[in-house]
Amino acid sequence: MSKTINCPLCQRKVAEPELIAGVSNTHGGAFSQTSYDLVHCRDCDVVRLDPLPTEADLDILYRQTEQFSDDLYTDDSRISSMLEYYGHCLENLGLMPAGGEASLEVGAGFAWVSRAIKMRDESVVTIAQDVTDECSEKCAWVDRYHVGLLDTLDPGQKFRLISLTHVIEHLRHPAAMLVELAEKLSPEGRILVTAPHRPIGWQPGGDVQTWLDYSYLHVPAHIAYLSREWFDITAARAGLKVVHWDAGHEDGQAFEAVLGVDPDARSSWWARLKKKVGQG
Repeated sequence: MSKTINCPLCQRKVAEPELIAGVSNTHGGAFSQTSYDLVHCRDCDVVRLDPLPTEADLDILYRQTEQFSDDLYTDDSRISSMLEYYGHCLENLGLMPAGGEASLEVGAGFAWVSRAIKMRDESVVTIAQDVTDECSEKCAWVDRYHVGLLDTLDPGQKFRLISLTHVIEHLRHPAAMLVELAEKLSPEGRILVTAPHRPIGWQPGGDVQTWLDYSYLHVPAHIAYLSREWFDITAARAGLKVVHWDAGHEDGQAFEAVLGVDPDARSSWWARLKKKVGQG
């Protein structure tokens, strides 16, 4: 009988994941370990590091280290390309808030989605969130830059658009993040997620070298490479549904997903769990 575990990404009892390869850290720092196993869960189709990096590891990466100083974030042609892409998403995926509505950009950095929104309608209220103030004074297109965790935002404010652009892969518990964001979404709101997906052409049981050569293999910064299956599982638990999925970006190396409120969801898995805990 095969061994089962509780998958830390989909929170289900599943078969033990398949080992893809051992991978060494690509970031310098006093992390909890120097290498990880890269594993694939066949149940939720997620590729992830095992074990998950610790909270102390994340603190080194995102609070103790300057993140947004290289050309990737400051080159004019790169900025133009990002604004063009996010503008395309706003206009073609039904994401653009109306005047007076609010948007929230999570893990915002230079808040390019907010900038693309303001280029189209100055009256949209743009709010950005990040755990450090590295970029907070450099984003004139953001109406309010909130430095701190999501749970310190106004719990009553609702957003027409919530974006996580190349953020979710850095999270130890991305399902908990989506559940939290679902509670901040307006009834007609959308959540935009972009992130690394897979090396070009990789399939389960395929060539290990494709992962070792993958430009998005950032260890331990990129914790999980999510899947459509994972989003379907997690969305249902959060009272959401996947309304758009495209894993064809960069020849399959990155994906974009859009989630919206599921009007047929009576009581989310997370809401039921909170109620149960509160009664305990």
